[in-house]
Amino acid sequence: MKQIILVLKREYLTRVKKKSFLLATILTPLLFPAIIFGIAYIATRDSGNEDKEVVVLDESGLFGDAFQGADYNFQFTTGSLDDAKAKFQEDGAYGLIHIPEIDLEDATKTFYDDFSFFSRTNPGLQVMEDFEGSIRRALEKIKLDRSGIDPAVINSLKVRVDLDSFNLSETGEAKESNSGLSSVIGYVFGFLIYMFIFIYGSQIMQSVLDEKTSRIVEVIVSSVRPFQLMMGKVLGVGAVGFTQLLIWIVLMFTLSTVGLSILGGGEGMEMMANQMPQEVELTQAQEMAANVQNMLSTVPVVQILISFLFYFLGAYFLYGALYAAVGSAVDSLQDAQQFMFPIMIPIIAGIVALGFVLQDPHSGLAVTLSMIPFTSPIIMMARLPFGVPTWQLLLSMLFLVAGFIGTIWVAGRIYRVGILMYGAKVNYKTIAKWFTMKV
Repeated sequence: MKQIILVLKREYLTRVKKKSFLLATILTPLLFPAIIFGIAYIATRDSGNEDKEVVVLDESGLFGDAFQGADYNFQFTTGSLDDAKAKFQEDGAYGLIHIPEIDLEDATKTFYDDFSFFSRTNPGLQVMEDFEGSIRRALEKIKLDRSGIDPAVINSLKVRVDLDSFNLSETGEAKESNSGLSSVIGYVFGFLIYMFIFIYGSQIMQSVLDEKTSRIVEVIVSSVRPFQLMMGKVLGVGAVGFTQLLIWIVLMFTLSTVGLSILGGGEGMEMMANQMPQEVELTQAQEMAANVQNMLSTVPVVQILISFLFYFLGAYFLYGALYAAVGSAVDSLQDAQQFMFPIMIPIIAGIVALGFVLQDPHSGLAVTLSMIPFTSPIIMMARLPFGVPTWQLLLSMLFLVAGFIGTIWVAGRIYRVGILMYGAKVNYKTIAKWFTMKV
């Protein structure tokens, strides 16, 4: 145990003392939101569509007002379709919309597929939806006018429904729930587990591979058993990730608490509100803060955070040992690729299934994948915000503990032989032989 602690301490301090660790720990919680909001802001504020010219050939003469107020610069033309194509090419326009003659006498016809859009490159999905929406609304307005039905009557028939969701306990107590927020939280935490597995698992493999290729490991194993070395590395890098994760949690919790307190107001905010002409803005901010707090109260925040720490460590130990085994078996990163694929399959399967699980978190697929140790860290974190029976959560945790104990045992048997093998042609048959070899 003493040797494992020594290796753990060395791996931990070597990484924590680096400036890159400090920068990544502080900047990551700020960098990712800044990138996301920056891209969203630029995309919404600067689409650039108003500078794109679109030629419209309306042979029906019914769509003169259909494209008013749209984001594009529409130029109507007359003549044949060939003439319109020539104008499109000559003007260097973004696209050409062709609207043929339309028979609106048949009131039962609801599907029109004679429209065409020409462009030099494949248009985006949103572009096609915008143009189709403009044409559809124009047709609906024309048919409505010809039918003689008062548009006010149609508008009066339209309704909006807001279905409030509640969780009903066995005692009959109703607690409000929020499916949208649960989906966001489930996806974020599931994706974080997925990301951490790749980042810290790769660090373990790289560390093992560096020591093996530099022959430093030959000196280390003279005083430390191979299994102790592997466990020390896994625990050391895991401690680095755990430290980084705790710092992120504390940092984000502090920032969110300060932000909500500022938005929510206090005596100081009330005094400022009395002195400054910003009462409306402060009231909206306070309302937004209250809404955020109410939304967070609909999900089991404490359970999610505790479970996230458990599944983070469980997934790390399970996959970290396998990454260490791969690093010990090969002499280069290129050789490691063939052994990485089987490890990546369940991780990829978990992240692919994430979308289906969020649609129905209590389906048979979701329950099954949340029990399998190789996928449960991602899938169970996606299910938790929706409410998971206690027995399922405990059983999933038990299977995960059994899973990483098993993988550590398997990886240890491969590591003890592979770490001292150099220049050998390694394949799955060779690794199976190492596993059964007595040392």
